[in-house]
Amino acid sequence: MSKQKSLYGIAAVVVALIVIAAFRFMGGNAKSEVYLLKLGHDQTSGHPYDLGAKKLAEALETATNGKLKIKIFPNSQLGDTPEQIEQLRMGSLDLSIAAFSHASQFVPEFRLFGAPFLFESSEHFANVFDGEVGKILDEISLKRYGIRLLNTFTSGNRILFNRKHPVSNPDDLSDLKIRVMLGEADSKTWKAFGAIPAPMPYSELYSALQAGVIDGAENEAVSILRNRFYETCSYFSLTDHLVLPMGVFISDKTLQTLPEEYRRLIYEEAKKAARWEREYIAQRNADTLEEMVSKYGVTANPVDKALFMERGKPVQDELAQEFEVTDLLEKIRSAR
Repeated sequence: MSKQKSLYGIAAVVVALIVIAAFRFMGGNAKSEVYLLKLGHDQTSGHPYDLGAKKLAEALETATNGKLKIKIFPNSQLGDTPEQIEQLRMGSLDLSIAAFSHASQFVPEFRLFGAPFLFESSEHFANVFDGEVGKILDEISLKRYGIRLLNTFTSGNRILFNRKHPVSNPDDLSDLKIRVMLGEADSKTWKAFGAIPAPMPYSELYSALQAGVIDGAENEAVSILRNRFYETCSYFSLTDHLVLPMGVFISDKTLQTLPEEYRRLIYEEAKKAARWEREYIAQRNADTLEEMVSKYGVTANPVDKALFMERGKPVQDELAQEFEVTDLLEKIRSAR
């Protein structure tokens, strides 16, 4: 093939990509100015994350008179979460709802959010992500990986459940082997609390509890019910030790394709959708816990949070120093 034909071939590919991009963002008709975006996540249709995404999609379509539409792909249809984040960077996916624990593979600053008791209340959580820290994380995400953080959903407060006895203070954990997530923060946390941390894939948890390989684990109430962990553990302790942020991310390549008015609008509506989802998941978790107590006979007891927080705060400092984000930790604390 001649050099001239090669150049023609390259030019043809470039033109084709431009045409595909134009159709993707303008619904196949440049005059219509309709932008069609794809949003992926790893939960089922009807999950609180999915409902929050639908709130965002409906609000944007209404606010733009149908000019900005979002099609939602739940249940990892577009790949698992790390794959979706990579697609955001490349610009082949527009939006994704992703746990900070997954996003930390690409934006290491997110690792700090595995520390216990970072948020003293739902108001504190909102102040962090709706305020200065949210903007800082957005800028860091752009710099690190070419993605933007529009705002943050949550799975709600996580609680401890075990099969042996009630836990009301850290001393009650001394003989308990607790399953922890595979990240470093969780092992440090439960060791500091006084338990024996046992890192384990989530898929193995039910059988490990059933066989007595471990004594307990932690999660939010909705997930405990969905996975029927109440069948193996009857003691629930309201530790509220961790709130896992779920980022609503958008590809910067997508964002730069939108008109300035739509860029501003998508941030505003993402904040509204995030506030709705946080309130919704809190109520869902409360209702679900009550259901497990009344229907399945589990016991749910309060704990001395001051004692747990006393042991958890040094873990925050240790992780912040290890991850070199001490300034970020101070901004989180000052957002109370």
